[in-house]
Amino acid sequence: MQLTKLEISGFKSFAKKTELIFKNGITGILGPNGCGKSNIADAFRFVLGEQNARALRGKRIDDFIFGGTEKRKPLSYCEVSMYFDNSDGLLASPFSEVVVTRRAFRSGESEYSINKTPARLRDIRELFRDTGIGKDGYSIIGQGRVSEILSDRSDDRREVFEEAAGVMKYRARKEEAERKLQATAKNIIRLEDILRELESRLEPLRLQSEKAAEYFRLREELRELEINLFLYQYDKSNERLQQLRGVARQLSDEIPAASAEEEAYAAGCAKEEELERSLSAAISETSRALIELSASVEGSAGNEKLIHERIDALTADIVRRQAEITRIRERETADGERSSQLAEEINLKKASEDALEAALETAEAEFAELSGSINAAEEKLEAQKQSMMDYMNRLADTKSRISRLGAMRESIRKQTASLAQELIETEAEGRHLDEEYAEAQADKEALLKHKAEFETARQAAIDEINALNVNALSAAKAIRRAEDEISAGKSRLKVLEEMRRAHEGYYASVRRLLNDAQRSAELKKRMHGVVAELLSVPQEYERAVESALGSALQNIVVPTEHDAKYLINYLREHDYGRATLLPVSAMRARLLTDEEKNCFRGIDGCFGIASELVRFSPEYGSVFENLLGRTVIVRDIDTGILISRRAKSAFRIATLKGDILNPGGSMTGGSLQKREFSLLGREREIEELAESRKAAESRLAELRNAEAECSKALQEANAKAAADADELRKLDVRLASLTEKADIVQKYIQKNVERIKQIAEEQQRLADAETDINAECASAEAAANGIDLGSSANGQDIKNTQLELANLRSALQAANDEISALRIRHTAANRERISAENELKRLNAELADAETRRNAETIAIEAAERDRRQLNDELGSVSCGLSESRAELNALNEELRRLESERAARLNALDELRSKHEQVSLRLSELRERLHRNELATNKAQSELDNMNERIWRDYELTYDNALSFRREIAVTQAHLRTDELRKELKSLGDVNTSAIEDYRELNERFQSLNAQCGDLRQAEADLNELIAKLTETMEKEFCEQFSLIRQNFTATFSELFNGGHAELVLSDKSDVLNCNIDIIAQPPGKKLQLLSLLSGGEQALTAIALLFAILKLKPAAFCILDEIDTSLDEANVDCFAEYLRKYSEGTQFIIITHRKGAMAVCNSLYGVSMEEKGVSTLVSARLD
Repeated sequence: MQLTKLEISGFKSFAKKTELIFKNGITGILGPNGCGKSNIADAFRFVLGEQNARALRGKRIDDFIFGGTEKRKPLSYCEVSMYFDNSDGLLASPFSEVVVTRRAFRSGESEYSINKTPARLRDIRELFRDTGIGKDGYSIIGQGRVSEILSDRSDDRREVFEEAAGVMKYRARKEEAERKLQATAKNIIRLEDILRELESRLEPLRLQSEKAAEYFRLREELRELEINLFLYQYDKSNERLQQLRGVARQLSDEIPAASAEEEAYAAGCAKEEELERSLSAAISETSRALIELSASVEGSAGNEKLIHERIDALTADIVRRQAEITRIRERETADGERSSQLAEEINLKKASEDALEAALETAEAEFAELSGSINAAEEKLEAQKQSMMDYMNRLADTKSRISRLGAMRESIRKQTASLAQELIETEAEGRHLDEEYAEAQADKEALLKHKAEFETARQAAIDEINALNVNALSAAKAIRRAEDEISAGKSRLKVLEEMRRAHEGYYASVRRLLNDAQRSAELKKRMHGVVAELLSVPQEYERAVESALGSALQNIVVPTEHDAKYLINYLREHDYGRATLLPVSAMRARLLTDEEKNCFRGIDGCFGIASELVRFSPEYGSVFENLLGRTVIVRDIDTGILISRRAKSAFRIATLKGDILNPGGSMTGGSLQKREFSLLGREREIEELAESRKAAESRLAELRNAEAECSKALQEANAKAAADADELRKLDVRLASLTEKADIVQKYIQKNVERIKQIAEEQQRLADAETDINAECASAEAAANGIDLGSSANGQDIKNTQLELANLRSALQAANDEISALRIRHTAANRERISAENELKRLNAELADAETRRNAETIAIEAAERDRRQLNDELGSVSCGLSESRAELNALNEELRRLESERAARLNALDELRSKHEQVSLRLSELRERLHRNELATNKAQSELDNMNERIWRDYELTYDNALSFRREIAVTQAHLRTDELRKELKSLGDVNTSAIEDYRELNERFQSLNAQCGDLRQAEADLNELIAKLTETMEKEFCEQFSLIRQNFTATFSELFNGGHAELVLSDKSDVLNCNIDIIAQPPGKKLQLLSLLSGGEQALTAIALLFAILKLKPAAFCILDEIDTSLDEANVDCFAEYLRKYSEGTQFIIITHRKGAMAVCNSLYGVSMEEKGVSTLVSARLD
């Protein structure tokens, strides 16, 4: 077999189709970093089925597909093909040329083919098994593979040896057999759990089936007796019904005659009643007229009285109005006198107002004259002020000059002070630099001491690392224990959930109905569930509640009676058996009364009412209060007996052990059959297992976190040890820095001395400048004093003018005050005049109004006189009509007495007729009552017949005609007695599981079937153990033989590559060759024998290469790809490696990816990889034969 060609299309940076032709010998692939040469090695791994994207230096499958560049579009897939010459038939294929292809798409899917025929990944691996070619084999070797060979982990190194020894196929088969063995063991455990559960139910179900058979026999005998009793009772009831119907016909004939007589008396009564009603109407009409006339008389009398009262009121009103006229005239006289006085006052006030106006005009003229004088004085003062301002401006200029000179002098003084301060700071800085130099020397000594402390800390860090390794090992063991616990819990939970899904433990009818409901939406919506599933019971009360409910645990809760009817029909149609249904809409709570609750309140050992100790959804409250509302749970039977006696056995009592004290006094108890699961306990255990699983998983997560923290602490400790070494290097750097700093400080001291000299010179210059400024300031002050004398004379003139102006303004203010006073007096006089005029107008208006009111009162008196005369006339006519009405009223009273006498005679005759009518009516009512009672008896008899028909149909689905075929001669009394006996026997059987016969048969068949399956699994377990033992034996034998050859080859190859020396492979435990560590011991020339990990990096790499060639000698591969494994070798070792590679290439193709010239020199052909276009690899080849 020989590798002839590799085709790459769209893989990573190879955008276009690229071919690499391989001949015998060594093929080299070279190129700069990043050009894509390692992508060729990745292409080999890719086509051989590598599934780990990280092994191909990617994250996802689409990372291997060319992603496009600025000039090229991305591709949708990539494809790699390898061509082999199989003329020697080494590959298990009938073709002389074998082409293996893999194509990957961006969706993440991959396609494989062999010679263009679709294949599976397994087929690819089988094709190359035991050839040394494969993604995990030793035909593709990179730095990672060398690291695995040199790894301290035994598993990484062992995999290489086992692949070389050809035992990987056995290990794969062994691991597969072990997985099957583990699955078989789990299945056996699961089946054994189920078998134990079934076995625990089998014997009770057998007893139930025998009980059901006895039940059916008794029920059949009872059926025959009840049918014959039905026929007997039906005939008797039917005969009585016929007699009742005959009596009804006789009564029906008598009733019409009595009814006719009753109607005749009724007609006579009606005639008399009509006459009586006529008389009553006449009496009513006379009474009405009498009442109306009485009302008229009373109204006329009232009218007469009212007219008298109105006449008296008019007389009083006339007197009042005459008095008002007198009062108005008196007021008019007083107002006239006041009006005359006001007219005189108005004339006087008008004269005073005119005099005040003249005085005001004179004062205003004087005010205008004073205002002119003030304006002239103000103009004169303004001119004097302007002259004064000129003096002041000249003085301000002079003072400004003096101020500037003072500021310059102050600036010089500040500069002098600043220089003095700078001198002080410079001297202080020099002293500080001296101190800093001394401090640097002290720091150097401290750093040397600190270095020694770091060495001690580094050793402590190493000790900490060792302790953390021990903790990590303990955490790993704890994780394994937690995983085992979770696995066991999962197995148990799976068994319970499977039993729940299969509804194990329920009657066959209930189980079938529940199974059908899982498949039928119509059935599912018509039922809420089984009582056992809808009820949550604390574990301590489970046995008590289960005993109290008994078979009711399997009752099915439904929404309404219609749903119950539907399910009953469904059970009947499918012949599933019988079931008890509990409609929520029909169930009524059965609760204890307060008196009954008092019977157990406060008793030690009584836990309470069962319905209050369990949990259920509120919508099912009526159901569970019906089932458990009259059940009390107690600790033991003694407590139950005490409560039962107090309550006189009025309700059910259940103990924690499952004993029952029934209403009426009966007791049920004893030992309970041992069951692994109960219907109530199963749901609870599933919940507990689920919670336990969550807790275990949480604990496992905590352990894993602890392990991660331990690993993190280990990494931190390693990092700290490395950081200590870095810190020591930093201390050396700081020592050098301190020396340099001392030199710099010395230079700064020299600069400070020079600066002090400069400051002294600057201080002298500033002192000379200050002297010149003082002389110039004295000259400016003298000029300012001359300006002050001129301004003083001008100031005296301004003061005189200001005094004159003040006097004028005082006179002006006095004139203004006088004008204001005159204006106020004028205004007051004006207001008094206007007020008097308004008062005069008001009085005139009141006089006019008084005259108007006086005229109105006079007119009103005249009108009242007219009304009084009219009322006197009306009073005479009312008195005349009142006398006539009283005479007519007496006549009506007489007529009313006559009519009432006649009506009394008619009522006596009517009473006699009514008495006779009532006698006839009573006899008719008796006849009708007899007929009614007869009808009731007939209906009752008919109802009894219907009930008998319904009962016989309900119990046995028979009609009377169908039941005749079962008729036989019976002794009725004995039949009744026997029926009672049969019912007692049936009742003594208690709750009977009528489907137990069928359930027992099905359960027994399932038990036998599962038992057979369990036997088959145990046989399979034994076969797998035998297979694993044989495979282990074969692996040990094969591995020992091949390992011995590899060890010999390794010793020889090592000596050739190192030009001497010695190396060997050692098994740490020869009694366990398949699991022990494989140590590599090497002794390069001139060194002692030591472990591989103690060699240098280059020696380790060359030793690994020697081991690879030893493996290739054992089982030469068709080709071998070496991806920069010579990187760690120096030039001399590269030459040794290249020379050995050249010798070995006579039997194996080598494809090497390298940068080393020594390796390139032995290549027969070279491929150069470049990236002329950014992101796209291209290939250049050269043949060197």
